[in-house]
This record gives sequence, C-alpha cells and structure tokens, in this order.
Amino acid sequence: MKTLKAKIIPGFMLLIALIPFLTTSCTKETTDLRDQIIGQYSYTVEIFKEDKGDLVYVGDQGTVGDITGTMRITKSTQYTDGLDFYDGNIVMFEAINLKDAGNAIVFDIPTQEAWIGPGSVQVSGYKYWDVNSGSYHGAFIYEDKSVEIAFTARVMDIESGLVMVLTATRN
Repeated sequence: MKTLKAKIIPGFMLLIALIPFLTTSCTKETTDLRDQIIGQYSYTVEIFKEDKGDLVYVGDQGTVGDITGTMRITKSTQYTDGLDFYDGNIVMFEAINLKDAGNAIVFDIPTQEAWIGPGSVQVSGYKYWDVNSGSYHGAFIYEDKSVEIAFTARVMDIESGLVMVLTATRN
C-alpha cells in the first residue's frame, strides 16, 4: 500500500502567511459623500408660494425679488455626516443625513437659525426631492455639479408661507 506524503511548496506557505494581509487590503473603503459637494458656488434663491401643492413663483411681484450671492460648502463641524453652507463667514444653514441616490446625493435641512441675505430667520427644510421611497430637502446633482435646496422660513416665530429654492452652481 502506498501512502501519500503531502509536499508543501514554499510558495504555497508564503501565500497562506499572506492571507490575513490580502483580505484586509481587499476590504471596501468607505467614501465620504461630502467630498463630492464641498467647494465654491454661485447661488440664487427664488421665492415661491405654495398653492394647492404646487409652487408658484412670486419673485417677480412687487418688492419681492431673488437673492443672489456666492457660498462655500464645507464639511460640518457639528455633524459627522453633515455640511455647512457659508455666505462669506456667516453660516447660512447646515445639512444632514446625506445619502447617495445614484445620480445625486440627497440630504435634509434640519430646523435651525440661519442667515439668508441680511437677516436671521428660522429655516426648515421643505420636501422637494422625491427619491426611491423617501423625500428630501436638497440634492447635489452629479451631472452638472449643482445643488438645489428647498426650505421655508419663519421670522420672529411667524411662518412666512413662502418656500425658498436655492439653486447653486459650482464655480
């Protein structure tokens, strides 16, 4: 009867010794979605009134007009998954709960004190982007590297009844 003796090849031993290192280096690295969005943008805030579920532009009526400016989007200093939107050195508002939606990154604007133009107001996100089974306040669109955010404002605890839509393009 013949017995089989295992012949261990030195290269095979090296491969076995490297398995822990190979499996560690193959693990998927997480990407920070915020890296796609941060940067300098030119923005316009258009003002709408909600009418039976539709948004009607009112920026061309009387003294109501669009607000324009430049902003900088940075990683949030308060939220690990958030963004800060600055006009100059003033924080306009913050975004949280970023999610990749395939062709865009969607996010929410929590209720917060914000600076829009020269005044301080209380802003809350407005459900504007319907993606999959959720609705979000804002989005970064991969195709043209633009940002769109909808929000409402309260001034001195009085609801304005208006919806503002900020549209920004990367500089």
